[in-house]
Amino acid sequence: MDIQSNNGSSVVIYAYNPSGPAGWMFLVLFALATITHLVLIFPYRAAFFLPFVLGGIMETFGYYGRVWSSHDPESFGAYVLYYLLVVPAPVLLSATIYMALSRIIRTLDAEEKAWIRPGWSTAIFVVNDIVCFAVQLGGLGMQATTSAAVQGTGKKVVLAGLVFQLLVFALFITAVARFHVRNTKDPSAVTKRVPGLPWTKHMWAIYVLSVCIVVRNIVRIAEYAQGAHGTIVQTEALLYVFDAALMFIVMAVYAVVHPGMLLRSVKKAKRADPLDVDGIPMGGGMA
Repeated sequence: MDIQSNNGSSVVIYAYNPSGPAGWMFLVLFALATITHLVLIFPYRAAFFLPFVLGGIMETFGYYGRVWSSHDPESFGAYVLYYLLVVPAPVLLSATIYMALSRIIRTLDAEEKAWIRPGWSTAIFVVNDIVCFAVQLGGLGMQATTSAAVQGTGKKVVLAGLVFQLLVFALFITAVARFHVRNTKDPSAVTKRVPGLPWTKHMWAIYVLSVCIVVRNIVRIAEYAQGAHGTIVQTEALLYVFDAALMFIVMAVYAVVHPGMLLRSVKKAKRADPLDVDGIPMGGGMA
């Protein structure tokens, strides 16, 4: 489908008629996942999951734009709503994953095992995420026009933001792996003291989420690099498989393996047995 630009040239929106059922399915799935995470904030006292919830809201309304496009494929407003919300939404999901790792490390009293100190890692990764979000949002804003030239520049800006986000995530995965290895070889006092503490399960959850986000970003980078006539842009199923489905998996995994479960387990153990292996209060180093 296409619309007319300001100079009379044709600007392609979709190379197909967007699927209404697929749009509705992911709208409902993201809405349910978002509500679930909003509710879980309270029992787990996980206020740091608010960006995750906001990312879910963006995904939900983004797929409303997709549903709108299925009814009106030539609507430029529906196209803008979808891309303006869905493309940068994973940045907010990533920010929550960064903060979750820092809280897990602190809860385990394992700061010395971290490659980057939790306080610094949160600042570094979240600030970089904000930069990624701003760049992508700015580029998407430039695409909210019927000028093909401005859209082209906006796509390059979004591409740069996606590449930068991918590099930041590669650094984060390295930090996760190094902490995982160090705390496995030489467990922290809390890790030793609490029998059967499932902290490794939460590490593997982060790996799964990371793979989902990295694959999604690679496909989005390929989409913008290929341009309007690329295979990804012209194949709707690829966007649902390598974006919508992967981001829903991210939200679903963290609903089942929520970091708040681990944090709450350690807190309960510390209240029940306040002395660590050296006879020092386990909670002594906790904020």
